[in-house]
This record gives sequence, structure tokens and C-alpha cells, in this order.
Amino acid sequence: MIHILNATGGSEEINQIKYEGQPREKDKKEMQKDTPLVTVDWIDLIPAPPENTSDSTKLDLQELERVTRNLSKEDFDLVMTVDKEPSDLFMPYLKRNGLTYPKELIDLVLDNVYPIWLKLKYHYRRARPFQIAPHLGFIISVIQTSTHQTPAYPSGHQAEGSVITEVLSSIYPEHKTKLYEIGAMVGRARVLQGVHYQSDNDAAMIMTRLLWQNIKENLKGTGYEQ
Repeated sequence: MIHILNATGGSEEINQIKYEGQPREKDKKEMQKDTPLVTVDWIDLIPAPPENTSDSTKLDLQELERVTRNLSKEDFDLVMTVDKEPSDLFMPYLKRNGLTYPKELIDLVLDNVYPIWLKLKYHYRRARPFQIAPHLGFIISVIQTSTHQTPAYPSGHQAEGSVITEVLSSIYPEHKTKLYEIGAMVGRARVLQGVHYQSDNDAAMIMTRLLWQNIKENLKGTGYEQ
């Protein structure tokens, strides 16, 4: 059972809280881009996020309050690495194992996935955890950067990390287990930063897996087959 202290507002009122910011100009341009390798309906890729007062959201907030309270130096370094560039998390492992980073292919996939995750974000407009936490009696310590100025669901950083994971795992299947571990660390960093629910990360991984299956099929005959 989750004990809520000093909750403000009724459940219906709290559930109406959304991310109210408007897309930045660069995000508007991204959302208008064609995604020729995506031939599935993006609106059906993931379910709606849990309500703000749902047990799922409360459990996520409880975990956020716990893990953001006292970050280790290792945790902080992870947060800042992912905040700057998720791909950097994969580079040490690739280098140690003599594996090449297929930048051209990954960039191509990201060009087709990025507009989708942005459209989903503004379709659902899920508030960030730190917007909801005070209404439910939770305290989250947030590391403020410039990378969480969009709705929360799905996580864009986790989506990027998952794109990299899916592409690399297709090329290097014998390294799949470790690559998935690294990919999950991208989302973990965003939880440690206090800017995402774990359910934002879960949705991003589901979305990316489905999009990659679709994109991989549409890459056949282009020279990018995996």
C-alpha cells in the first residue's frame, strides 16, 4: 500500500493535469517531416499512459522519490552522459569488443522514429513526474537540464537508446544481452534525473521495438538489410 501525505486536489482534478507547454519550433519541424520507412499507424503503437492518480503512477513516483534522494557520483555521471548523448553510453562496450558503430544506419532509423515519438508526446501530453509529485505528497530531486522541455510519454532518450540497441543487436546478435542492458541504462538515467516515470521508458521500448520491426522490413532491398 502507498501512503500519500499532504495530497492536494481530488483525483479527478489531479488526473486533468497535463503538460501545457507548446512544441518548440525545431520540434514542430521534426513532427512535420516525412517518415517513409514507417508504414504502420503511429497512434496505435502504445497505449495511453497511466492516469496521474493510478497505482502505477504512484509506484513510479515512490521509486523516483527514493532513487533521486542521494545520487552517487556514478549515478550522476550516468545522468549527465545520457542527458548529453545516449549513444555515448554504448561506445566503451563497442570499443572493448572491436565493434563498429553504424552511424549512417542508426541516423537513418532515428530520422524516421524521432518525428513519431514527438507526435506521441504531444498527443498524450503526459505531465512530467515533478509536476504531479507535489499533488500526491512525493518529493523528487530533479537535475535540471535543457532536455526535458517536452511531455513525458514516451521517453525520447529511451527511444533513442532503444533504436541504437535494436540496430546494434541486429548487426551483432551475439552481443544482444549486453546491448539491451546498456539500452535500459539510458532510461534508468532519466529516472535518476527525476524527469521520467519508468512507464515512460517502458512505452518507449515497446514503441521502438515495433517501429524497428516495421523499418527493418522496409529496408529490404535498400542495402541496409540486417
